Amino acid sequence: MLAVVIAPGLCPGLKALNERHPTPLVPLVDRPFIQHVVEFLVQQGITDFRFVLSHLPERMERFLGDGSRWGSTFRYHLTRDPQRPYETLKAMGLDREQGPVLLAQGDRMPRISLKGMDLTSSLPAAFLLEGSGRKDEEGAEWTGWALVPGSFFAGGPPSGTEEEMAKQILAACPDGMSRVSIPKMLDIRSYQGLMDAHRMVLDKAFEGLFLGGREADPGIWVSRNVRLHPTATLLPPVFIGEDTRVGSGTQLGPHAVIGQNCILDSGSSVVGSVIFPGSYVGEALELADVIVDKNRLINVRFGSAVTIADQFILGGLKAKHLPKRLFSLLSRATGTLLLAILGSLILLTALFLKVFRKGPVRYRREVVRIPAPSDPSLWRTFSYWTFLPDRKEAGAQGGRLGLGFREVFLRALPSLVHVALGRMRIVGVAPRTREEILSLPDDWRALYLRAKSGIISEALVHHGYQPDEDDLYSAEAFYSAMAGFRHDLKLLWGYGARLFGRTTD
Repeated sequence: MLAVVIAPGLCPGLKALNERHPTPLVPLVDRPFIQHVVEFLVQQGITDFRFVLSHLPERMERFLGDGSRWGSTFRYHLTRDPQRPYETLKAMGLDREQGPVLLAQGDRMPRISLKGMDLTSSLPAAFLLEGSGRKDEEGAEWTGWALVPGSFFAGGPPSGTEEEMAKQILAACPDGMSRVSIPKMLDIRSYQGLMDAHRMVLDKAFEGLFLGGREADPGIWVSRNVRLHPTATLLPPVFIGEDTRVGSGTQLGPHAVIGQNCILDSGSSVVGSVIFPGSYVGEALELADVIVDKNRLINVRFGSAVTIADQFILGGLKAKHLPKRLFSLLSRATGTLLLAILGSLILLTALFLKVFRKGPVRYRREVVRIPAPSDPSLWRTFSYWTFLPDRKEAGAQGGRLGLGFREVFLRALPSLVHVALGRMRIVGVAPRTREEILSLPDDWRALYLRAKSGIISEALVHHGYQPDEDDLYSAEAFYSAMAGFRHDLKLLWGYGARLFGRTTD
């Protein structure tokens, strides 16, 4: 049997979390929610999966891999519009499937059992929560899960939204037939839903999930390598993840979930709350009915989120990434060396422009220094200057792909100053102002803020100075997934080829 998991990754009810995590990778107790979904379906005998992704797809693919760790086969399909993920089904060839297709969701999981169901039926089987039934003549509430014969897709799905797909499936289910009532469902599409899902698992009200921790006492799960101070108080149910340190006088529970690699300082209290992996909770801090994702605090009752600037209150525990630090130092050293060698050319260019060009020699823009947090109030800026009033002018003579030597003397060489100062790198994404970043769509903005600005960009090499919005988005998304020493060298080579009007494709 084939399972098609719809996992676009964006939920309006999880906006603050989606800036860092696609919804299926939001943790439920000790592992990302999508892992629970996969393991649950593997238990049902399904080993062939297709995932429909949109927001931060590279993270999803990196985590899930090819499926071999679960003895399964995983394939991935991308959709640009996360609100219309079902449009992607048209290109999958599902109508050629001989057996049934299970439509599943990456942010919901009903307690279903495929055993005993008629898998040869030509009618869809929709899974509905008990008591939901039909809301009105236009549609019905459903779990987002359905068992559908391959022939159902012969005409293709309607136009891509979940509401339209629900109408089509429920319309094909005769009243009283093929409508399977489900008593329980884990639903993480909102902060309250995420909290309720944790409570349901801790209370053992949703059977069939794997948990990595050892249940030391009834309702108290402690994972390996946990350092628990003798004066700490645990009130069940409580779950503590791997490599976590709990300080003296700390109270955990009831209904407290602490992710792996966390530190809870002395005197802190966590009640009815979820602490995401890699978070630090400060001394004597009392948390109740909240979700903590490093320095992001979400009040579940009010649905509000704030970013804590003081790392001694809430913060993240950053692992040391030596290769990344060395790469950053290498870029800065290279910029400093090139600046020392070519500094005279920059001065001569400035002198030439002073004599022969009207207007100012230098043009400045206040751009945001990235990577940066999602909260605009925490952004740092620097004065980015070049000899160009507009980037597009540099490519006017060079055409769309041949960048021209004006690009080198008027933009690239002056930018070496910022590389030497550690504000930019040789290769990265184009620097943007605060206003330009705020105008980006949410998913694009989150992707951009995690990147590093550079002189040479993926979009510049492959699309020139005037890429359309789709080309620019795809270039920056691709670079965020592929960024590394080898890929940067490839872009440097492509940049040199474009200067001479040659292509590298």
